[in-house]
Amino acid sequence: MKERLKNRGLELALFFALALLAGLLVYDKMVIFSIVALIAVAVFFLAEGYRIQIEDRSIIWKLALGALLLRIAFIIATQAFDNPFLRADGITYARIGNEIVQTWNAGDHYIIRKANYGYYYFNAFIFYATGYYPDIVRLINSIIAIGAALNLYFISLNLSGRRAAKFTFALTAFFPSFVVWSALNLKESLCVFLITYIVKKIMEIMREFHFIKLFAIALALLPLVTLRFYVGILLGVVMALAYIFSAVNFTWNKRIVYTLLLVFVVGVSLLQMGYGFLGKDYLASQSLESIGEQHNAGAIGDSAYSQEVDFSSPLKALIYLPLGLFYFVFGPLPWQSGGLLKIISLPEMFMLYILYLFVWPGIYSLWRHRRGECIFLLILISSFTLIYALGGSNMGGIYRVRFQVLSLLFIFISHGFGGEKQHNGTQLVGE
Repeated sequence: MKERLKNRGLELALFFALALLAGLLVYDKMVIFSIVALIAVAVFFLAEGYRIQIEDRSIIWKLALGALLLRIAFIIATQAFDNPFLRADGITYARIGNEIVQTWNAGDHYIIRKANYGYYYFNAFIFYATGYYPDIVRLINSIIAIGAALNLYFISLNLSGRRAAKFTFALTAFFPSFVVWSALNLKESLCVFLITYIVKKIMEIMREFHFIKLFAIALALLPLVTLRFYVGILLGVVMALAYIFSAVNFTWNKRIVYTLLLVFVVGVSLLQMGYGFLGKDYLASQSLESIGEQHNAGAIGDSAYSQEVDFSSPLKALIYLPLGLFYFVFGPLPWQSGGLLKIISLPEMFMLYILYLFVWPGIYSLWRHRRGECIFLLILISSFTLIYALGGSNMGGIYRVRFQVLSLLFIFISHGFGGEKQHNGTQLVGE
């Protein structure tokens, strides 16, 4: 106990020293420091970092600090020389965010004629408070990425125990592509954080229904829809409709009532965002032909694959599906290397091929011991994978959005790698 308290004191001293150093470095720009600190505190409380198991606190905070420092090192390195990372979409997000701020200062309104407008305003709000410092957004995104890893830690802790939870956190925080995308001025960190936060809350109301958590889900869904509207709609529809099959802790009467409540709250949220009740207006506009058009429109550049695919009938879509799934799960393939981004993806892909070996053991074990949550995760992962496999046609785009699926798949991988078996929330000693 004394050793644990001593280690805890050393951690607090380290964080205090880092905070003091940061304060001294930006003493003439304390607004920047205050905004970053405020967002860090908000992420910490939303991710419920204060609930980390006492036995895990030391290792989790060391991993979190290491993951954050790794991202800061990447930010500094990319500023040191010209590279493809600084010619990505982040420049556009920063530029438009700054234009919004200038418009606000002039007392006017800036109109964005895009459905995915949220991240532009995210940049604008930060620049309005701090001034035009794009790297501050990159630092904030790095902090949000650690919050996403915390969300997954708690999901895995509930399903698989402490060992698997720590492995899930480490996988998420240090996964190479997530390090890259979350340390750039891109929306990936926010998307993954909101997805994992919603999944964590939906699993909590599978065990014990609370209206506060239900409304927390709805509130988190709103910004997700503004970031990637199709992700928000798909997640909202899937969780609302899958709840009745996955909330196995309740009787069928309660399941039906709770499902109707979830459908109503999520449906109204999507209605208020302009997509119809439960996104029905958007869903009605989608078809195999429209998915095919999106697929073919994205098949441009050196990283394109499967150009001019015909989705004019369900049969033709089914014929293409195995190839789409193959590219989504295994691409970019080793022989497709070319250019900096593809070259740096090779070590990650080899690591991912090894991690895939633990998916089935994790699914099998969770199916036996936590079937409701397992069903929900399988439905959600399958839905996202199916849509991305059909609509994806550019390896660069797939490489970015795939982590939305991988982050949830890490729960199965960690359980298969070494999670303690649990049943009805009670850890089993072993079988």
